[in-house]
Amino acid sequence: MNYSINEISKLTDLSKYTLRYYEKEKLIPLIKRDSSGHRIYNEKDLEWIEFLINIKQTGMSIEDIRQFAKMKFDPQTMFLRKQMLLNHKKRIIQQEKQLHHALDMIDKKLDMYLNIEQESEL
Repeated sequence: MNYSINEISKLTDLSKYTLRYYEKEKLIPLIKRDSSGHRIYNEKDLEWIEFLINIKQTGMSIEDIRQFAKMKFDPQTMFLRKQMLLNHKKRIIQQEKQLHHALDMIDKKLDMYLNIEQESEL
């Protein structure tokens, strides 16, 4: 199935401007065009854009995403791409641990405030 930039924009919640920017920055490689020059996205492009959104949300740098996208079509880089994702996953897991610790501290403080409020009501 093929999609226009408007359809991809709606499906991904990315603006057309952002999609064009990602293409210009080589984060979305090799988008085909019709005879009028309009972009034609396919299912693989949509999957890549969804991956891009998710990996970006986890904090991967634009430069790393660009490097990953550049290697996307080279089967000889599969090991390197795998390593990049494993390293990124380790960073995310570490961040997740730090966030859980911070949430625990916030919960302790909230419990303290709740206890103070209950004591003052007595």
